[in-house]
Formats: sequence, C-alpha cells, structure tokens
Amino acid sequence: MFGPDFFIDTIQETKRVITNQVFKDSTLNKAANDYINAQTAFAKMLAHNTIDLTKYSVDSISKVLFPQGAEVTRAARAKAAKAQTDTNTQGE
Repeated sequence: MFGPDFFIDTIQETKRVITNQVFKDSTLNKAANDYINAQTAFAKMLAHNTIDLTKYSVDSISKVLFPQGAEVTRAARAKAAKAQTDTNTQGE
C-alpha cells in the first residue's frame, strides 16, 4: 500500500502541480513535465533495483548463516546415526 512507488508518485505529482502553476507557457510546461517524468522513471528504477538487491543479499546471507535443506538434514541425520551406532557397539 505505502510502498516506494506511492511516495515517489506523491512527490512527483506535487512537483507537477507546482510546475503547472509556475510555467504558464506551454513549451516550458511540457519540457518541465517531461523532466519530471524522467525523474519519476529513474527514481522508481532505483527503488526497485535497491529492493531486489537487498532481497538477494539478505537471502544469500540467510542461506549461509542458517543453512536448511535436504543436504544439510541428510548430513546431520547420517552423522547422528553414525554416532548412535558407534555408541551402541562400543560395549560389544
């Protein structure tokens, strides 16, 4: 609901309203609005790239710090089974 696009659009729409009030000449107004549109596209691109990069980084770090999955589980189970077998056969 209140993601980056919401805030970017709010700020850029405010700029458009002010621009439309200040620049009455149609050529200058169009140029200013085109510039604001370019800023909007750039800001949204930066926001989305930052979010994607952050998600990737957090996921990568999480996999290293908190490994989960079939391989880790299998290795832990095999180690536990071996340790339990070794303990049971020591007295024989």
